[in-house]
Amino acid sequence: MSRWLMFGAGAVLLLWGWFVLGFLAEPSAVDRVRLALVVIGGGSMLVGLAACVAAVWMLVARRT
Repeated sequence: MSRWLMFGAGAVLLLWGWFVLGFLAEPSAVDRVRLALVVIGGGSMLVGLAACVAAVWMLVARRT
């Protein structure tokens, strides 16, 4: 159960990061605001990807 929860949380973080990075096209995304968007969006996507990979690894390892 926790493996699927980890996979779901990773997927949500990936979507959240994609959503946040979508604001980079806004005219108000300059200087520190742009940096904050990149850090928050990129960090969320990296953590989400790592969580999804780890969850898939745990699911596959459990079956072998």
